[in-house]
Amino acid sequence: MKKEFMIYIISLLFLSGCVQTLVLDEIQLIHSIGYDYYDEERIEATVSVPVYTVETAIESEVISAIAQTSRDARLELNAQASRPLHSGKINSILFNEELAEKTGIMPILDTFSRDATIGMRNYVILTSGSTKEMLSNSYPLEMEVATYIEQLIEQNMDRQNIPKSNFHLFMKYYYEEGRDPFIPYIKQDEQHVQADGVALFKGDRYVHRLDLSDAFVMKILLEPFKHGTYEIKLKEKDEFAVLRNIDSQTKFTIEKGTNKPAIDLLIKFKGKVNEYSGEQIDPKKLEEIKQTLTKKLEADANRLIALFQEKEIDPIGIGSRVKAKNYHFDLKEWVDFYPNATINVKAQVEITETGVRE
Repeated sequence: MKKEFMIYIISLLFLSGCVQTLVLDEIQLIHSIGYDYYDEERIEATVSVPVYTVETAIESEVISAIAQTSRDARLELNAQASRPLHSGKINSILFNEELAEKTGIMPILDTFSRDATIGMRNYVILTSGSTKEMLSNSYPLEMEVATYIEQLIEQNMDRQNIPKSNFHLFMKYYYEEGRDPFIPYIKQDEQHVQADGVALFKGDRYVHRLDLSDAFVMKILLEPFKHGTYEIKLKEKDEFAVLRNIDSQTKFTIEKGTNKPAIDLLIKFKGKVNEYSGEQIDPKKLEEIKQTLTKKLEADANRLIALFQEKEIDPIGIGSRVKAKNYHFDLKEWVDFYPNATINVKAQVEITETGVRE
């Protein structure tokens, strides 16, 4: 037993010698990195690193570099840094709209996927303007910009209308047959950064943005969730109701054994009236809200799917579900069929509460 124990201890010593030791005071941790289109051959990379002041408050400092590839940009960034830059704490990777539209983002993300120090659950985000400007700006009540952006995306996915997405899911959907990736879309005003919908991709190129209302419908089609808001207009002039989603899921029924299947979607929605502009919700008005919501959900979902078909993208993964139902799945046959496929959507709505004025 003593001999085995000594062998175990010696083995641990040898193994520990293979691990590179990093001293935090000797490196600069990148918290966020952004990429902007510069010209046809070059990109501009900007990193945000935390700076700890004497008062222990955390502020942000940015470094930028222009280069042909992300690897070259990394060399240029390190040339400007007082300590080696380290990627182990990156929580968000930002791309500006022009870069994602003109050149695609996989050449950069592929480099990140090969870096073992980078986690796969950080956020990949599209910005309407310059990522450099966004990371360089200071925001009221938010000391460190990278943490601000991370928490903004996190709460909008957990409790609002943005479908779940991260680096791992983007890579999974990019390589998956019968599906296309998507990421959160954010914009900057004078004092804040705000979620502004979902960026849809064909392969690795940005092709369309959904606003927050359509993002809610897409989220219902994608995943079970218990939050989010949805507004409907009623028959009366200037009368509307805002519903808070408390439970929803979508069931896909797909014909088996064919690359040209019949496809039906059933949205099961339970929600409560969070706000109503009228005087009182009586049984008749409640039924009107329910019927209006049912029709709007069905119309919005059908419109959204028609948009996906027109753009020849599949962010909700219908093709992936068809593949799972067909042992002889032929991707080319499905791709040819998909833009004109008949996809029927029905909704079942239950309103569980009508608020304090019930």
